[in-house]
Amino acid sequence: MGNKRSAASAGGGRSQAQQQQKRRFGGLIDFIRNVRAELRRVTWPNRDQLQQSTAVVLIIVVALTAFVAFWDFIFQNLARIVFL
Repeated sequence: MGNKRSAASAGGGRSQAQQQQKRRFGGLIDFIRNVRAELRRVTWPNRDQLQQSTAVVLIIVVALTAFVAFWDFIFQNLARIVFL
């Protein structure tokens, strides 16, 4: 009887491993299907909206860069005065 149980458990272990592998693969397929379904629901911007948004982002980046550079220059000169 001991041999039958070990043989059955060995065979069951393989099928269980195969089932886990199928579940993982099936989960990946479900994930890809869900991603594609969500991408169909997305409202994509048209060309004008995209250009406008890009221009706004670039203007903000340039403005913030100038702001940080200005204050960096001020504090750098203050540090030179204080420490030299």
